[in-house]
Amino acid sequence: MGQPLENRYIQQQPDAAQVIVVLGGGSVGSASDGTERGGLMSAGAARLLTAARLAKQHSLPVLISGGQVFRDGVSEALVAERILLQLGLPQEQIIVETQARTTKENAAYTAMHCRERGYQSVLLLTSALHMPRSMQFFERYLGEQGVKVAAYPCDYTLNPQGKFNPRWLVPQLQAFDVTCMALHEYVGMAGAFLQR
Repeated sequence: MGQPLENRYIQQQPDAAQVIVVLGGGSVGSASDGTERGGLMSAGAARLLTAARLAKQHSLPVLISGGQVFRDGVSEALVAERILLQLGLPQEQIIVETQARTTKENAAYTAMHCRERGYQSVLLLTSALHMPRSMQFFERYLGEQGVKVAAYPCDYTLNPQGKFNPRWLVPQLQAFDVTCMALHEYVGMAGAFLQR
């Protein structure tokens, strides 16, 4: 169920991109992170680590999009900014967008930042399972202003080759989790289509 989502896009090279846009993947506001409060959930951490690596390799700025989704949470982008700084990315290479609470809002607010900064091409970085829905919104909102969006899926949950593994015959909680996430994405994609 998740494989068609994860295999829809391949990682595009960041050569033509002017900025890497990384989407938040959840935060835990009360979690202790050394001397700070607030940590990223696994999807957000995987996305951020990939963005940091690409930003350093290609000297690109990173636009982190993610606000405070839950009342008892924290802004995903502010937690991610702190982590990028701790990983050695300079402040001038980091752009923070803290208002978005949904994928649609990620795209809308990113479009605003691109317009303000004159960006004409972005590399969109999010989990492979989340990429098709993200591209629906980003191609719509950024495409309206002539910005090209290239996909860079990461944080894969399934083997992209799809080769049989005997372990699949044993029920696993992780498989149920991936199925639930895939269903969430399919419902979200249907909703995005209907919002046109």
